[in-house]
Amino acid sequence: MFSSRAVLAALLACALGVAAAPAASAAPKPSPVPVVYDGDSDFADIATLAYLCQAHKQRRIDLRAVTVTNNGAGIPGRALTHVRTALGKCGLSGIPVADGSDTGVNPMPADGRAWTESILNGALGDANVPSRPSHVKASALLAATVLKSSKPVVVIATGPLTNVAKALDVPGVAQRISRLAVMGGAFDVPGNLFGPGAEEFDGTQEVNMWLDPASADKVFAGIPRGRVDIVGLDATNDVPITPSYVERLGREGRTTEAKLVHAIVTQPDLTPAVQDGSAYWWDTLASSEVFDAVSPVKLRPAKVDVRQDGAAAGRTYVSPEGTPQNVGYDADPAAYENGFLKMLNG
Repeated sequence: MFSSRAVLAALLACALGVAAAPAASAAPKPSPVPVVYDGDSDFADIATLAYLCQAHKQRRIDLRAVTVTNNGAGIPGRALTHVRTALGKCGLSGIPVADGSDTGVNPMPADGRAWTESILNGALGDANVPSRPSHVKASALLAATVLKSSKPVVVIATGPLTNVAKALDVPGVAQRISRLAVMGGAFDVPGNLFGPGAEEFDGTQEVNMWLDPASADKVFAGIPRGRVDIVGLDATNDVPITPSYVERLGREGRTTEAKLVHAIVTQPDLTPAVQDGSAYWWDTLASSEVFDAVSPVKLRPAKVDVRQDGAAAGRTYVSPEGTPQNVGYDADPAAYENGFLKMLNG
């Protein structure tokens, strides 16, 4: 109930032409966190890119650049083409992109690259699109984007860490990375090497770390302590791509990004791996851990090291001499699936 004094004051203000005091404005929304995404453009990377595009549209993140490693699952040149196609489909073709990595220590098996190419050609429909080289190297774009940002940048890396390691050579870059989310490593579970030559190793390595263990070691030691979240097979083994979830994506997916992910996971060359439980949401889990309000991944602090040579080359392990970072050991599949679809649908 208004007091008579308040009513009289309001009437007097109107009569005298005095404007009423403005209501307190709502607090401004925080600006989206700047992100650079670096990957090797396999099927999981492109699904992750669709996810990040939708997060960018919702202003959850500000996707500043996408960089591509050429020593991973994607075929050099084609990997960058697939990124450009995916960004175009999502309406974000203006985001800067670049490729051009140094050679890694171990080569990606050719049959793995051919499998990736078949899946993405089918899902993206860009088999006949000519490849165009980027104007700058991926590591240079990554470094410049981080240094140019007025706010510290989150970097998401879901391939071998070659580009990130090279970018750290530029003074100031490491200090301007607020967080680095890595998909890679296997600590207390077996690795996932495959293809010719895998029998020469002991099976403890995750592929991304094995492709370039020197870069992985450099990155873990070079980023300030505690800023690296390593989401490897210990967590991603909990989130297989299941036939029931693929069906749910097709039934409930509404946005361009959701439909793009569904097109990827229903490709004929990927379907057998989905049916037998050997395909996982590797890269999307690592990226969702960065900015979901409730992370589907449980992280534990650990001192991390990377084996550089011998039968265990590329193996990640906890060591007293390692660099203190954060390791994901568990993931909640229901929380991940619900959050992933919710984000894709905007």
